[in-house]
Amino acid sequence: MEIFHESNREKFLWIGYHQTRGWVILDRLLHPNKANHKSGDNFYFVRCIDWTIYKEKKSNWGEPNYIFVINYLENLDNDKRKTSEEEGTKFLKEFLNKKRHDFHKKYIETIHNNFLKQKGSKPSTIIKAIKRRESVCWSCHDTVDNKYDFECSACGWIICSNCGACKQFGC
Repeated sequence: MEIFHESNREKFLWIGYHQTRGWVILDRLLHPNKANHKSGDNFYFVRCIDWTIYKEKKSNWGEPNYIFVINYLENLDNDKRKTSEEEGTKFLKEFLNKKRHDFHKKYIETIHNNFLKQKGSKPSTIIKAIKRRESVCWSCHDTVDNKYDFECSACGWIICSNCGACKQFGC
């Protein structure tokens, strides 16, 4: 069970069990899921069975709705505990090795296209930059850094991972 503690401590991933959604992951590297994030009422989770992203009110997070993997496993009988631990480990490893990057990209693409829609612009794809740039978002004043953040393919501006903004008046 050390893998679950390690992922929580070192990889900023909370994995647990939801009573109707099954195994879920809360990625603390995603901007609105960070512990010190000021705005927003929602967390963004990944449902492991089909790798879909969904948002949940922060007020709903916690037991009995969301049970940390260790607590969940400790309350199972021995036979069920072993198979559930294997299943949770499989989901965690797959997320770390294959799905995490896609999850972050899909989230940024979603909030960016919501921003563009509000500005009356057409949806855009997002890209990773070759040359590193750092700046501050004109909209929410959060730091943007294309080493971590994506860029808008239409205007080339760094997309804010907090609010989804690129160019001030849209592309």
